[in-house]
Amino acid sequence: MTAPLAAIVYSAGFAIDELMAEVADALRRAGVRLGGVVQHNSGDCASGCASMALEDLASGRRFPISEDRGAGSTGCRLDAAGLAAAGAAVSDALSGPVDLVIVNKFGKQEVLGQGLRAEIAAGVLAGLPLLTAVRDDMLAAWSDFAGEDWQRLPSEPAAVTDWATAALRLPA
Repeated sequence: MTAPLAAIVYSAGFAIDELMAEVADALRRAGVRLGGVVQHNSGDCASGCASMALEDLASGRRFPISEDRGAGSTGCRLDAAGLAAAGAAVSDALSGPVDLVIVNKFGKQEVLGQGLRAEIAAGVLAGLPLLTAVRDDMLAAWSDFAGEDWQRLPSEPAAVTDWATAALRLPA
């Protein structure tokens, strides 16, 4: 049996980062040993986040992943070095005592074969239940990557924590 894999499918504009952090907090309080990352944003994200950071769920360490490019800048603000450091933390967690892996998003970078794509694959190959989020306009790329053996979850905290609870009860 393969490890459970699930993706929360959401629409642009939905506060997925807050949902993922809320789910991670609930699971942590329930005693689930988490690996992976969730994103935290500060500033007004409707007008371009002031800053973005990925929190390593195993250690609590935060990795800044946005560059301050100044007022009026355009183009990608993603800090590849910060994303790489977070990826290394996810990889380290996969060899530790982890019950569930959370990777905040399968987003633009993952669609391009970069970002945390390799860490998502490594988590699944390690036999660990894995949860991520996929914006609906990236669903085709996610399906190409993940295949058919994954569960689509609604963007509702109770449904996501119910899935995680059930996934953790499955035999290895």
